[in-house]
Amino acid sequence: MPLTDLTTPPAAAAEAAALLDRLDQSFSGGFARLHGEHLDALASLGRAFSGTPLAGALGEALEGISRSEFLDRHFLVLAAARAALQGAQHDALAAQAAGALGRAVAKPEEIPASAVQAVPPQIEVWLESVRHWLMELGLAGFANLDVNTLLPFQATLDQVESEPRLGRHAALLGGFLDELLTVFPARGTPEFPLFRWADLWSRAMVLSARAPAPAHTYTVSGELRILGADLRQHETFATLVAFGSLREKGKPARLVRATISAFKVDVIQGEELGPLLADAGATLLDGLAQSKALQLSDMALTATGDLLWSDKAAKLGAAFDPLAEAAEVLKAAPAARPSLAAADRHPALLEELVYLAGYKVGGKEEALTITVDGATLPLDHDRFPETDDLALIEVKACSEMVALLRFDADRWTLQPLLVGGGAKKKPKFIGASLGGGKGKKSKLGALSTLKERSSKLLRKKS
Repeated sequence: MPLTDLTTPPAAAAEAAALLDRLDQSFSGGFARLHGEHLDALASLGRAFSGTPLAGALGEALEGISRSEFLDRHFLVLAAARAALQGAQHDALAAQAAGALGRAVAKPEEIPASAVQAVPPQIEVWLESVRHWLMELGLAGFANLDVNTLLPFQATLDQVESEPRLGRHAALLGGFLDELLTVFPARGTPEFPLFRWADLWSRAMVLSARAPAPAHTYTVSGELRILGADLRQHETFATLVAFGSLREKGKPARLVRATISAFKVDVIQGEELGPLLADAGATLLDGLAQSKALQLSDMALTATGDLLWSDKAAKLGAAFDPLAEAAEVLKAAPAARPSLAAADRHPALLEELVYLAGYKVGGKEEALTITVDGATLPLDHDRFPETDDLALIEVKACSEMVALLRFDADRWTLQPLLVGGGAKKKPKFIGASLGGGKGKKSKLGALSTLKERSSKLLRKKS
């Protein structure tokens, strides 16, 4: 299957998208105000899951919602059904991408389960509070929200943010609440991203079903060579996801991910994220910024190919050429590469690491396209981070690229992580300015100013 076959999504993905679009209309006006077309959409959802393990619970939930029996368990099942539809979309799209790239579909490894730890009772209470708030949002409808519905949740969010085991919940819920508060209060009928908010709502509801279990892992040792990184953030949270090849002694190279994250405030952007992220992985940032290999010793690796990063298990090694490494490893990408857990399967989370050379760049600055092997794909402008490390326009001056093949807004796109060759001899890549984060002074000084002010406040209180 050539790359040209990526111009049209699979029929199964398109059918699921149409059903999701009908379902999401109920989130606009609210499930407390359902009428004919909304009830028809819910009935269609029930028929789509006929004969599946979710059919019984979904049928009960839809009947309850239709007769105004509003219980959080009904909305949890509704969210699970919506997530399952997107999981089916993901699977169809992953198969399409793998076929176009000549790869096997990436799947999680099988790792023996470890003993389950008891969950502190307060976590269950907080998650129940999260589900109740999400149900209130669904009942009111996104078009009818006000600050009286939104602001009381801040108390629960503060508790969630205080628990390290709920870091993922905190990042999602904090970003969702911030987005809602940027729109409300509103005069008249507000404009809002219905599909995105329904996505965030259902993801948050599914996550709140139970406390997260510890990831199943085993340890790996070897040399990690980072090929590129993606910087993701919202007003209160930032994450850097590094992609690299792991070379273990006596084994073929495999692709892995490494993620480090930090809470922040909205004024901290760009290279000022370095000192914050360095607290979670200074060695990872230095290896990325300096294009140096990282020697790993007994670092935990999950079934999905994610390293649980620990600076204690890593040290800087020799310099290497990331473009040459990418050309070697990604020409025929190994089957052992990052995947998604079953509950995380979503089209927007698809990411296939690719190496491209000899491509042609077309289009205008904010609508650039890449043509390679007869296929033309748009560059993903919306996913570019707010840093000076790599600008889309710089892609034009280069002849080689490491990128993520992604699917969003009903189309395949390319998100450049690293470019080089051609007129630009020195590679440009996301994350180049984040190295040396510990003790690093930023140009804007926002982080230093905030630390100084908080220190003064603490001294006054003491």
